[in-house]
Amino acid sequence: MKAAIQPGSAIRRSISLPVSSLPPQRHLLRLPCCLSHPGPNHFTSNRLCHQKRPVHKERRLAQAMPSRESAGHANGQRKVGVLFVCLGNICRSPTAEAMFKAVVKTAGLEDAFDIDSCGTGGGNEDWFLKGGWSYHEGEDADRRMAAIAKQRGVILTSKSRPLQPLDLDCFDYIIGMEGKNMKEMTKAINYWRDLYDIPEDYMSRMSLMTQYCSRYKVNGVPDPYYAEGPDEQAAFNTVLDLLEDACVGLLEHIKKDKQL
Repeated sequence: MKAAIQPGSAIRRSISLPVSSLPPQRHLLRLPCCLSHPGPNHFTSNRLCHQKRPVHKERRLAQAMPSRESAGHANGQRKVGVLFVCLGNICRSPTAEAMFKAVVKTAGLEDAFDIDSCGTGGGNEDWFLKGGWSYHEGEDADRRMAAIAKQRGVILTSKSRPLQPLDLDCFDYIIGMEGKNMKEMTKAINYWRDLYDIPEDYMSRMSLMTQYCSRYKVNGVPDPYYAEGPDEQAAFNTVLDLLEDACVGLLEHIKKDKQL
């Protein structure tokens, strides 16, 4: 029998568990970035970095987040759930989350939305499996991304987390940054369908971020993670330019779709 996905507290909220019930933390590893974060679309680097391998634990899915039906609105209506997804949830998707929140606030619609972001494992192939883990989980956004976004008045505050089955029940719009993210989500969902009651309409809620752009005609938001040297600032600014354009278009799409 498939496990029902039950409502609970928000995914990013901590869940109180006895310390004795938690498994031991994995050791810190020093890995090349090419191992801790898959190769980029447009940028390359031989830079090394410290990479924390997250705590190996089972996802606490049943207590993660309210379902779409139970998510509340100030006037009793259900909020519109929007989830942005990239690889490690430290560059593109947290920026999209923060930028879309700003666009929504400017439109006076912040009370109508539930906005979040997540990743697809950061390069670890078993991230979606039971007991799997995700690179960057629990980390702040990339400091370079955060600094350049701040120059435009966009403040990144989210912590990295992976996509979870419950997200498919909580969010009306699941927005991937590039085709690789879409494929990785589909792979995970195909695995979860044998274990959980995945909503039948999940495919209709998945879309590519850049399809909402009006000023730029590109097929995906490139990963700036490996950019450095003279290309670094340009790479991160390209991400911001694309996300600014797409966030405006996405809100217009949702306003028409949901009659806001």
